[in-house]
Amino acid sequence: MRYTFGITTDYKNKDQLIEVFKSIEELNIPEYEILVVGGEKPNDTDNIRYIQFDETQKPGWTTRKKNIIAETAQYENVVLMHDYYVFDKDWYKNMVEFSETVNWDICSCQQLLITGKRHFTDWVVWDDPIFPRYAALPYDEWTRVPFMYISGGWMMAKKQVLLDNPFNEELVHGQAEDVEWSLRVRNKYRIVCNGSAIVKHNKWHRDAK
Repeated sequence: MRYTFGITTDYKNKDQLIEVFKSIEELNIPEYEILVVGGEKPNDTDNIRYIQFDETQKPGWTTRKKNIIAETAQYENVVLMHDYYVFDKDWYKNMVEFSETVNWDICSCQQLLITGKRHFTDWVVWDDPIFPRYAALPYDEWTRVPFMYISGGWMMAKKQVLLDNPFNEELVHGQAEDVEWSLRVRNKYRIVCNGSAIVKHNKWHRDAK
């Protein structure tokens, strides 16, 4: 499996980004690329390409950044993530094993806060008639997909899904842009969660209590 890791950032916390890069490199994926969109453009390296982005044109314009990643990605499997997630060392191995038996268009993973607590938005419903909003589901519960919310902080999808369903660039971060996208795609595609593949916050989060 070949991956594009698309990271949205303002490039203000370089040490945090280095931790992200290191966690991806240690996965030992045979073919991958890292696309970094945001802030000033430093020099590219072998697997890392930086795309300069004028942060003043529309503050918080993560929807445009994510669309740029989708348009630029070389590989079919595209991870869209903010710059404060790192990967568990077995993430790639668990994704390969999972994908051998499960076909998916959009895939979520287990997300942990810096304390080890489950992030409340990793696999949750939005407008389910049975469960309350943000009700956390078991990772193998896929029957509630028509009511799912797909978190914009970390998500993974096939490149063609992202190209066919671009993020709404009228919206910026904090305007429920991921909710709007979820409502458009959740009844069109095979959406699943791999609870064995883990990603982690590498900064303090307001929900890490």
